[in-house]
Amino acid sequence: MENVKVINLKETDSTNRFLREYNNEEGQLMTVASAEYQTAGRGQGANSWESERGKNLLFSILLHPHNVTAARQFVMLETKSLAIRDSLAELVPDISIKWPNDIYFRDLKIGGTLSECNISGKYMKNCILGTGLNVNQRTFTSDAPNPISLHNILGHETDRKALLDMIIDRFVYYLKMVESNQLDELDNLYANSLYRRTGVFEYEDSNGKFMAEIVKVESNGILVLQRNNGIVNKYAFKEVKFII
Repeated sequence: MENVKVINLKETDSTNRFLREYNNEEGQLMTVASAEYQTAGRGQGANSWESERGKNLLFSILLHPHNVTAARQFVMLETKSLAIRDSLAELVPDISIKWPNDIYFRDLKIGGTLSECNISGKYMKNCILGTGLNVNQRTFTSDAPNPISLHNILGHETDRKALLDMIIDRFVYYLKMVESNQLDELDNLYANSLYRRTGVFEYEDSNGKFMAEIVKVESNGILVLQRNNGIVNKYAFKEVKFII
């Protein structure tokens, strides 16, 4: 793909860390680092990401968005999540985005993305989006509650390079929307792709469990839930848990 530089690594501690310290020539549009194995792959918070060597997609994208304000940086996570959702939806049904950054097949987690964005003044300077995606791994031994892979769903292996190319191509498509300031449209596409986007489900916050429905995700990534009693609450990342 033009203007995209892809670096293939046999092993690294973290593709995010690799790109954070990368000081060689970059792709004009973006630089992608993909690894066969990560020794220190991260999940949400302090969690690790389980991945069997040579079985899954472990990759990060480094790019320098133009004219995206710090307040709107969540759109980059939306863009990457949508690219993954669209690509997987070409292969299997019932793919959704679990707020804020997980990719789900029905009620099972197939992947997730972490974002690291640097700010200069009011605008984003650069962004690294790191993804782990379960592709050909058959069994999972960690205490992660609900992992699944494409192989578990389809019953056969998937060409990981072809899938990565598909995701990058779709990411470029959405990046063009960012560059043309179609941010509200991206917000809507993300909202329409959400796990539990309609209906009342169980959640838990610092005060306990409750039933609620998703109202919206604000442009800064805040999740808005409305409880059965009509009370509306807003949550930042890690402030509310989905009960599955």
